[in-house]
Amino acid sequence: MSHNLTRGIVRSLGIVALALPGLVAAGSAAQAGGVSGPAFYVDHELYRTVATPTDLSGTGAPDQAWDTIYSFGAVQRSVATAAPGDTGYNGGRWQVHAVSLTGSYADALAAGDLDGNGVLDATDEVRAAIDGGALVDNGVVRYFVCTVNPVPRGNA
Repeated sequence: MSHNLTRGIVRSLGIVALALPGLVAAGSAAQAGGVSGPAFYVDHELYRTVATPTDLSGTGAPDQAWDTIYSFGAVQRSVATAAPGDTGYNGGRWQVHAVSLTGSYADALAAGDLDGNGVLDATDEVRAAIDGGALVDNGVVRYFVCTVNPVPRGNA
């Protein structure tokens, strides 16, 4: 077998191995109707989404083409800067900023939970926690597209 043919087969197998988990997840989402459960907050309201396997990191689009989602990992649900109907909403094009705690979650709430409801659920609260030194914005980790759908009352 030629070196080029072997390299092509190995490359193809690698691509399949990388793509398979995404295809399985997409199939599972399609079987479940594609709609997530409660996923993130915008201005103190809970939203869900239909996730898409998009990667828009190489588009070169300017910063104003994106809205921001602050991702807390496993600490709490994410917080987004805009939803449909908001001035400047960019139609579900997102840049995800990873945020991390500098101390405890209680410290982040003390610095940023402006309405005292026990969760950071609005951009102004995330910014207050960052400005107060309780959170660090680690920058953009992903660019993608997904929908923003209000969670029906009683389904939170």
